[in-house]
Amino acid sequence: MDSKQQRKPDALEHPPGDLNENDLKESSRKYKAQQKAITRGLRKFFDTVAAEPVPDEFVALLKKMDESGKPR
Repeated sequence: MDSKQQRKPDALEHPPGDLNENDLKESSRKYKAQQKAITRGLRKFFDTVAAEPVPDEFVALLKKMDESGKPR
């Protein structure tokens, strides 16, 4: 290997067995915190979208589709 090239670390260089119990707990805590933050963000976004009124044009289109599907 050329001295200018840097070798990329291999995932197996630090197998899970090298982590101590505190490292695993900290990693788990960070993962759970990230998941909670993502969940809060998605809920906030969904609530905002769900609270928006349906545009009149869309309501009219749905009504027109309902009426065209009825037997005469």
